[in-house]
Amino acid sequence: MSRSKPTSTGASLLDALRIPLPGLRAKQPPMIPDNRPDWQRQLQAVIEVQLARFPFLIQLRATWRLLREERHDWPWLLPLLAVIFARTYRRERQRLRQQ
Repeated sequence: MSRSKPTSTGASLLDALRIPLPGLRAKQPPMIPDNRPDWQRQLQAVIEVQLARFPFLIQLRATWRLLREERHDWPWLLPLLAVIFARTYRRERQRLRQQ
């Protein structure tokens, strides 16, 4: 016995059930040409190369960029991060005291 496939209208069931959530799409800034002088672009490139030598700074910079993109969510995101930091810090300090 072979099953016949139902006719498709081109949209999947997942697309039909997908609920649009406002604020989750990152707004893309308009493309602005780089009109800085050559020496500023070269200086920026040198700084980025020097930063690449230190992995911690790369992670810190990536985190800062992500936070900048979520600026409209800062009123609830920053207090949440502070609570998570405080809980983690206290647990680690307690764990070290027990050792």
